[in-house]
Amino acid sequence: MQTLEAIAKRKSTRNFDPSKSVPDEVVDTIVKAGCQAPIGGNQRDSLHLTVCRSKDILDSINQSTAAAMKIEPRDFFYGAPVVVFVSAANEQMAPGVEYANAACVIENMLIAATDAGVDNIYLWGAVQALAKNTELCAKMGIPEGFRPVSAAALGYSLSGAAQPRELSVSLSANYI
Repeated sequence: MQTLEAIAKRKSTRNFDPSKSVPDEVVDTIVKAGCQAPIGGNQRDSLHLTVCRSKDILDSINQSTAAAMKIEPRDFFYGAPVVVFVSAANEQMAPGVEYANAACVIENMLIAATDAGVDNIYLWGAVQALAKNTELCAKMGIPEGFRPVSAAALGYSLSGAAQPRELSVSLSANYI
């Protein structure tokens, strides 16, 4: 698949088949693509990736998130069998750069996943609740001094493959 084709085909999936696993070698390729992302100041030691295939951990995050939001528990990962969490060091070279850096990593992973035929979604909400749960972060092996800032859920949609869209300028833009 060509890069622009993968970009045009990528869509957010909210109904993964939890019984269909993503092969390890495909996950590794997706993670490697994320590691090729541009990082502000080339501060690569300011980010950490956690690849989670543990349903127990994901269920714990769902419970913790629902409790923090004071809502009924639900699956914030949409049944995805793999979630890659991007954590950032608490100390950064500039305020907010961790979110930009994590977004670059996630976008590379989402495009690589699409190219590999793996459905995906960018996650933020549940990750913010997770960041406040230091016990769960430690259980996940997130290094001390780091906090989760975003994630990518990976798997195969119950709805079938996404269809490519035509690339267009769909955001407000001007050319000068």
